[in-house]
Amino acid sequence: MKQHVLIHKKTNKRLMLFEDRDFEMKNPIEHYGNQTIVKQMILNGISKEEINGDKELTAMNREIFRNALDHWLKLKGEFQKIKVPKNLIQLLKTNRKRDQEKLLDGFILTPEILTSFIFTAYHEFGYTLSQYSAEFSQKDLNTIKMPNAKIMDCGKHWHCFFTAFNSLRGEETRLGKKEGRLYYMSNVFGIDRVEVVKQIKSGGSKLGCLPYITLEPYGHSWEVF
Repeated sequence: MKQHVLIHKKTNKRLMLFEDRDFEMKNPIEHYGNQTIVKQMILNGISKEEINGDKELTAMNREIFRNALDHWLKLKGEFQKIKVPKNLIQLLKTNRKRDQEKLLDGFILTPEILTSFIFTAYHEFGYTLSQYSAEFSQKDLNTIKMPNAKIMDCGKHWHCFFTAFNSLRGEETRLGKKEGRLYYMSNVFGIDRVEVVKQIKSGGSKLGCLPYITLEPYGHSWEVF
């Protein structure tokens, strides 16, 4: 798991992002719990061998692990307290593209709320989560693999939230103002899921004009989402 530091253009806030592997149709709460604990262990200097179980944790590192677990449980509790907007819940119940676009028109979202929505969609509606990545080249970074799409699946129904590297940094422009964007599509958009994943992995350039949500600057949920 690699670490990357970004500076948000609007807030000048330092963001620590981790390069995570793609995964498919997992319990998002369990997956992010494991990832958050591992990230905390990495940030506190525990070796890869100890994290992987190839080497026994030292007494000090066992304490770091317990603190990482406590950190995740506290973080999960915070997400569970967040009230998910009705528009997002309705998004899961609507099977018309026009209705979905209307629900998201002018919608502003924080990463914390989005993460809470993903957890709620799993817990209450049975939606699993997949993550897919593309390659991006930036002036100040080498070519890196960045998480840029989440797809929630429940049977034949799926909802995809897609962001690009410049959106994470708040560099997209609307009416002369910088903002972050989270693009959206679903199974009712007439695009096959297999093709969506293919396009995401190649950079998403052929996905067409998609509705988007304005993404507010990150708080602390970069650790999760």
